[in-house]
Parts: sequence; C-alpha cells; structure tokens
Amino acid sequence: MTSLFERLDLEEAVVRGELSALREKIAVTEERLAHLTITRETLLSLVGEEYADQDDDVVQERPAAPADEPVTERPPSPDSRPADAEVPSSGAASGGPLEWEEARERMLVLLAGAGRAMKVQDIAAAIGEDVSDTSKGRRVETTRSRLKRLVKEGRVVEGPTAWFAIAPTGAGQQRQGDTRE
Repeated sequence: MTSLFERLDLEEAVVRGELSALREKIAVTEERLAHLTITRETLLSLVGEEYADQDDDVVQERPAAPADEPVTERPPSPDSRPADAEVPSSGAASGGPLEWEEARERMLVLLAGAGRAMKVQDIAAAIGEDVSDTSKGRRVETTRSRLKRLVKEGRVVEGPTAWFAIAPTGAGQQRQGDTRE
C-alpha cells in the first residue's frame, strides 16, 4: 500500500509542476497582450484613426504551436518576438537609413509599448535599421546617438550603458518640447 501512496505523491508533484508552468506561461502571455494593446493605442494616438483601418486587410499568420509541445519548456521572452511586432506599419524594413523624425517616432512608440528597458541593438533592429554584419554597426551607433538625443530631450532614460527605456512622467511634470498643459 505504501508504494501506491508514494506513486500518487510523485504523480501529484508532477501535475503541480505542470500547473505551475502553465500558470507562468499564461502570465507571460497576458503581459505580452497588454503590451501589444498599449502599442496599438500609442500608434493610434500618433497616426490617427484614418490609418487604423488600413492594416485590417493585411493578416500575418503565425504557425500554430505543436499540440505535443512540452509544458516544461520556458515561453519565449519578449526579446524573441518578431522585430516588426511593435513598429508602425509605415515600413520597418526600409531600403536605407531612417530619417530623424521617422526613427524618433518609431523609437518612442517601441519603448512606450515595451514598458521596459531595451538594448540599443534590439531597438535598432526593431525600428528597421540594418544591423547585419554588412553595416558594420554603423546603424546601431546612429540609433545610439539618436537615443542619447532623446535622453537630452527628457523623452528616454538610459539605465545601464546601452539600455534605454521611455522616461517616466510625474504628475504635473511637462516634458521639454511638450505643448500640452
């Protein structure tokens, strides 16, 4: 009889572990959904309602996850999502370097939607800059320079070296260049 109870205890522990992994995966997925919702709202506030309906015709399908995927596998981190997931629809993969205003808008939307600090290399890739070996890091350095400019404007903060996040705004605090009261 004792061995049956030991087997039951072992099976219960396995099931509790699976439940824990599923709960963690649900929490990560809900957080990602919240970030995507914030990004959509930010984009709508930047480009206006007239552009909102244009993207509805284009549907990007993601491959379905296999049904027999192990539940103990860690869900993908937010850094592993597609680079164009939070970039305005004006074209992430442009033919050349981005102009200052376009890059500025994309960086601010990306960081506001991310809700966390991001590495400059990840930001450069996400806004559509060429970060391949052929660019020899020039576009990453340009992005870093532009982010430093946003830091001076008070729009972005730099945490550890090369990590940038959207600047928090306190109650009643007005950002430089912001005309709202």
